[in-house]
Amino acid sequence: MATILNAVSGTGLTQTADGSGVMKVQSNGVTTNALAWVNFNGTSATPITPRANYNISSVTKNGTGDYTLNFTSALSDANYTFAGGATGTSSWYGVVSCTVITNQTATALRVIVWTASGSTQSAINVDAVNVVVFGN
Repeated sequence: MATILNAVSGTGLTQTADGSGVMKVQSNGVTTNALAWVNFNGTSATPITPRANYNISSVTKNGTGDYTLNFTSALSDANYTFAGGATGTSSWYGVVSCTVITNQTATALRVIVWTASGSTQSAINVDAVNVVVFGN
């Protein structure tokens, strides 16, 4: 069951904490804080232990540059957005980014880290993968 605290009466700003410990700050019904985030080493073998995270129970490596992020507490639905980025220690990595490769669900998000050279894209393992999730 969710608990709602009115931060300031009449402003539409509320703070919600459910039994899972996931905190939502809302303004006029729209959540304004991250529902999950993670920083992990993409060169590690599965299961990957994140360096730091919030609401991520595990990171599974499915293959080169291919990861499934499992949420500790399910999100309210799969209609969320995410942003990701990745960096490596070698200069040859070029442009590296995270993109979703399958339909996202309320319990997990599968992403791939890739680099591009000209019109060719290839999945790549890098030292630092960072993903943040926003939604309601």
